[in-house]
Amino acid sequence: MDDFATRLRELRKRRNLRQVDLAQEFGMAQTTIANYEKKLRFPDEQTLGRFADFFNVSLDYLMGRSRLEQDPGTLALVARAEEAPITEAARKYLDLLRANRPAEAEAFAQETVRTGASIADLYLHVIEPALKETGRLWERGELHVGEEHAISLATQRIMSRVFAPPPAPRGPDVPRCLLLAAPGEQHVIGATMICDLLRVDGWDVLFPGGNLGIRHVLQLVEEQGPRLVAISATMLEHGSAVADLVVAIRVRDSRRGLRILAGGQAFRSRAALWQEAGADATAPNAVSAVEAANRLIGRK
Repeated sequence: MDDFATRLRELRKRRNLRQVDLAQEFGMAQTTIANYEKKLRFPDEQTLGRFADFFNVSLDYLMGRSRLEQDPGTLALVARAEEAPITEAARKYLDLLRANRPAEAEAFAQETVRTGASIADLYLHVIEPALKETGRLWERGELHVGEEHAISLATQRIMSRVFAPPPAPRGPDVPRCLLLAAPGEQHVIGATMICDLLRVDGWDVLFPGGNLGIRHVLQLVEEQGPRLVAISATMLEHGSAVADLVVAIRVRDSRRGLRILAGGQAFRSRAALWQEAGADATAPNAVSAVEAANRLIGRK
């Protein structure tokens, strides 16, 4: 039976990652990864969980205690995700970005909207499935980290150019949302989609991005007085940070009845995570997030 050091080395090589690449992903020194693989050091429990989430394998597999990469109860879900079709438009968009032709990918997105698709259609049926396919290819080792980052950054630029924000709504009846990525979370494309669609729907949205500390989030809640806080998390390892943030918001806002919406890939990976974190609702995509936001505050 393999051990942790062997499994870590195999998983890293399967992704076409060097030790230094993996170290950068985890904010470690390259020597730390080398020592793990040489059995000179062993990670703590939290780091083991981060490795398991990063490589999308069970802890038993990572530790060499099982030959099954996933827990038996999740194998069917993984199989369905592997078989999920990608739309023709999403495939074309992704192929252009993989060929390093971002200007053509932007033109394709612009033409899609010009010929009748809404921004919601573009996000839900072109960009989101293209990014999911990017993640799937990366997990299988068919894309390396640099390519995945280039596709993500190009998509952020394209979205900012395709979406023309409507005039900011004003008035006492306009609902306000504080939207942010979880503390420590670097991925903000999904949150950006929600921000854009909420604005189309007439919300006043404050979107400071990601990586804000709890103190700064609470300051914004106090100053801006939102009716809804929406929190996005892509990496499952940030679930505990979401829970800590929700608790802090509840304590600060114990009387006003502020509602909290949590979503992102982390919450799709673990169905009960939003409840464990103490949120009021979750949503599987940006369109559903707008519907959930309106439902939470009783807005038709």
